[in-house]
Amino acid sequence: MNVKIDQDGCIECGACEQTCSEVFVVESGQKASIVEKYRKNTSDVGEIPDILVSCTNDAVASCPVQVISTG
Repeated sequence: MNVKIDQDGCIECGACEQTCSEVFVVESGQKASIVEKYRKNTSDVGEIPDILVSCTNDAVASCPVQVISTG
């Protein structure tokens, strides 16, 4: 599954990382990004394995500004 973060709208709250740290990381003073292991060219786009789909979907639902999309 592909996942994308609209970093312009990210408020750095860390909800995605708290929900699914296997896929998302929020470093101090930076916008949320995809962990390096699953990145596709940039830190805001990734491709995750099927085993992490449920976790990723939970992170999408936890984002208070709805800037994470999957497809």
